[in-house]
Amino acid sequence: MNSILAQYLFNKEIIYKNPSVQEAPVSIETVMTKESTKAIADARALAVKENPQTMVSKPAALHLTQEVLILAERISEDEKAFLGKILSAVGLSLAQVDLIDVQVMPTIDYPSFLAQKTTSKLISFGVGLSRLNWDVVLTPYQLKSLSGISFLLANNLQTISTDTTHKKNLWAALQVMFNK
Repeated sequence: MNSILAQYLFNKEIIYKNPSVQEAPVSIETVMTKESTKAIADARALAVKENPQTMVSKPAALHLTQEVLILAERISEDEKAFLGKILSAVGLSLAQVDLIDVQVMPTIDYPSFLAQKTTSKLISFGVGLSRLNWDVVLTPYQLKSLSGISFLLANNLQTISTDTTHKKNLWAALQVMFNK
């Protein structure tokens, strides 16, 4: 568990107190040494150097143009072809959707996403929205409508392509989403 998450979750709470020890509890700040702080800073700098689009603290701005937004992680050419078949089944093509690879754009500002009012349907293939720091809980293959947007969470494309049950679940959810 990283220190930021621990600090957020426990915020200086005493999780366990050993009755035989009379010392004051150690805070997260005390545990962070100069070396660990430098290591975190170095790791962030390296991540930004290797991928300049990775912004550790600032969510990415969206420039969406399509009504359907698809989130996925590292889509191979085979998976992209499979996604094209899925979309054609509901009368769309890859050119008619906004496709975001969350490896390239790891955070997206949720209020900005809602404010853009372009997207009416969001399909996430294997990417939980908590990963984007969105407070939207989805159940796989069950539609959820929030702020005029239909959300659908499905397994990743590779898993769906090899599992008949997941294909059937996806197709049933897409029929409802696209009124087919």
